[in-house]
Amino acid sequence: MQEIWCERIDSSQPELAAVIDEIAEECNIPRAVAKIAAARGCRNGMEAMAYLEPNVEDFHNPWDLPDMQKAVERILSAKENGEKVCVYGDYDVDGTTAVSILVDYFKSLGMDVMHKIPNRLIEGYGMNIEAVRKLIDCGVKLIVTVDNGIAAKDEIAYAAEHGVDVIVTDHHECQGELPKAVAVIDAKRPDSQYPFSELCGAGLAFKCVQALEEAQGQTRDLSNYLECAAMATVADIVPLQDENRLIVKMGIESINTDCKNAGIQALAQVSNVQEVTSGNIGFVLAPKINAAGRLGEADCVVDLYTKKEAVQVNQVAEFLKDENEKRQEIEAQIYNEAVQAIKLQKKYQEVFICAAGKNWHSGVIGIVASKIQEIWYHPVIVMGIDEDGIARGSCRSVEGINIFEALSGCSELFETYGGHEMAAGFSIKEENIPKLESFLKEWAKKNHSRINLIKKIYYDGDLSENDIDWELMDCISMCEPYGVKNPSPLFRLSHIHPEEVKTMGQDQAHLSFKDGDFRCIAFSQGKLASALLRDYDEGIDVLAVPKVNHFMGNDQIELMVKNILIPELFDHEKCWQYLKILKNASDAVIKELPIWQYDQKDILPNREETVWVYKMLKKYAENGVKFDALMDRNKTLNCFKLLAILEIFNEIDVVHSKLKKGIIYSKIPKEQQKKDIKKAELVIKLKRNIN
Repeated sequence: MQEIWCERIDSSQPELAAVIDEIAEECNIPRAVAKIAAARGCRNGMEAMAYLEPNVEDFHNPWDLPDMQKAVERILSAKENGEKVCVYGDYDVDGTTAVSILVDYFKSLGMDVMHKIPNRLIEGYGMNIEAVRKLIDCGVKLIVTVDNGIAAKDEIAYAAEHGVDVIVTDHHECQGELPKAVAVIDAKRPDSQYPFSELCGAGLAFKCVQALEEAQGQTRDLSNYLECAAMATVADIVPLQDENRLIVKMGIESINTDCKNAGIQALAQVSNVQEVTSGNIGFVLAPKINAAGRLGEADCVVDLYTKKEAVQVNQVAEFLKDENEKRQEIEAQIYNEAVQAIKLQKKYQEVFICAAGKNWHSGVIGIVASKIQEIWYHPVIVMGIDEDGIARGSCRSVEGINIFEALSGCSELFETYGGHEMAAGFSIKEENIPKLESFLKEWAKKNHSRINLIKKIYYDGDLSENDIDWELMDCISMCEPYGVKNPSPLFRLSHIHPEEVKTMGQDQAHLSFKDGDFRCIAFSQGKLASALLRDYDEGIDVLAVPKVNHFMGNDQIELMVKNILIPELFDHEKCWQYLKILKNASDAVIKELPIWQYDQKDILPNREETVWVYKMLKKYAENGVKFDALMDRNKTLNCFKLLAILEIFNEIDVVHSKLKKGIIYSKIPKEQQKKDIKKAELVIKLKRNIN
């Protein structure tokens, strides 16, 4: 995977530099933190303070949401008349949490309430006529949707024909004409005057509770619902800006200081989470809640959130933990099968990486697609084919490649499809899968540039060791909680000369080294240990965030290293990629390679170097020789030149070599004719582009 580091904002621009200076001065914070605030959209000290210290007064007026007045009046009418009400939700974290908020609140008002969450595996997303018919048979007179309903025109019309009113609360985009409901609460309505349009379903449910409380003249503590809304807001990956940021910040503070929701407490306990953060909500707690919906057991989530007895919620929390472990097992099996198929069929050579398998569980293929994308930074499509020959696909794209636009170009192939620029889903007949792959291949040729497959890593500015102190740590913590549109800060530290380099963890997969007074930890980067042992004149650069490590009563600042940039011509992976492109790509693509910025002596092996490498390979042919050992013994060699020599030798049939786990194994042909290295195709390409 190729990567490029990009500063999030260009602070060298005079206007932005002035904004950063103003924020730093007015808020009395380090310039590094002022830059974080500016990169998150703050343009003056007042906006920065609202970002760093949001408070309850920043909540928007719930009555500004469209149709809120109508919805409140109809709900209170149902309460007064003793009508049966159904809260109709979705099976993901947001939907089940939103259901729980309204069900619990309606019960607190003494209302006759039930809920309906469709089975993901049988019914799919949203309202359906059969479910509405059953609710009518149960005597339901009012349906309140959460996290769905904006597209359910037919189902809502059917309910109305049978004397059942519907209130829609949804946060998805409106699709043409609004449904004929009693009220349609959606901040994305074209006529909405609400100042923030990115609330999730549970966030909207919380706003409904706020309005209902106010309408009844109540001032009860709503922390329970705020805690629930915080969980869903993080899990639904909506922007952590404006009111969402306030919901999550206040909700998490409530959970950690005096948690009102017994279910959240129980879930944190079975997950061994001591302090809840947006990070462990997203990666530890929410997946357990989501697992229930993925495997068709979403109703139990409502029990988790709404039951009050410790024994009951503990049982549900344990059940969700078990369900998540099942989900992980299913996911791991599909992931391994998909990766194996991709490698075997060399699907990674295509722009769109497609993998399909019989009976792959439709509830986890989206997660599998995301994980595959971590290996190859390409758009990924994973499809599970059922017994009827229908494949359900889940797509994850990359910046600059609109997956929904691509699918729309062959919409006739699908039974159903939908999505947006970065993610999509569809169902398709098995016999149409080859047509889909063929279309995407041609679409990519016309609409894709290789630059789209280079991952951009954004950072918040440069930081030196002298900048890192306890004041900086306190100010950085004010930027929490992190999530979409408010990512965890990341800084570039340059010219580091690592000391005490060592690997650690299972399989020695992680990396530890020192930079001056600070310990640096780099997870999943143990393979770079040998590269860090080399002495580079200019040192190395890293992207890292300073964190406080609490250990046995002592607090220490450590650097959590996310990315390491060693000099490019010593980076094995990049050099392999560059040589593959040199061998196989067109001249236009070759000219885009970054290696041409270097001097000829750094990328074109000379005669002395090739002769020396030949002698070493011949000497150690039987047992092999370590790749890095050759570079250590010949200081004029770098990774790119050594790999280039091996490729040249293979090309002209001088030495047949293979590189396995850092060791070069060579075989010298018995009969050799004199070969002219200058005539090797790789040498010709190097010379042509250098010149």
